Amino acid sequence: MSAQQNQETKGWIVYPIGSKPRWPLAVLLGVQQYLTMFGATVLIPFIVGGAMQLPPDQLALMISTIFFTSGICTLIQQSPLGNRLPVIQGGTFSFLGPTFAIIGMVAAKELSGPEPLWQIQIQEVAGPL
Repeated sequence: MSAQQNQETKGWIVYPIGSKPRWPLAVLLGVQQYLTMFGATVLIPFIVGGAMQLPPDQLALMISTIFFTSGICTLIQQSPLGNRLPVIQGGTFSFLGPTFAIIGMVAAKELSGPEPLWQIQIQEVAGPL
């Protein structure tokens, strides 16, 4: 095997299993992961809260709740119970379709009563979860 083929064979895997990047690169990659997850984590409550027409204080509570649960899930993953992969657990966009269906069904019922419509919608969405 020629030297060029040997270099191509060795060089295509940047980090083999069990290796770690140097600290400056690890910090840079961690900041990149944080910024990516921050936008996605905040966007889910904004989308769902906008569909429910949540008041600003309740939207803030929903955002802080998703950050809290994401942090707890990430810590559990880093514990002996988890697989210890260096990732951040966050929300998923796959449940937005069923969530919007439930919100729409509750809004179509045109319920009236002492509690606001968004509270009934939150209760109906939380039931299947």
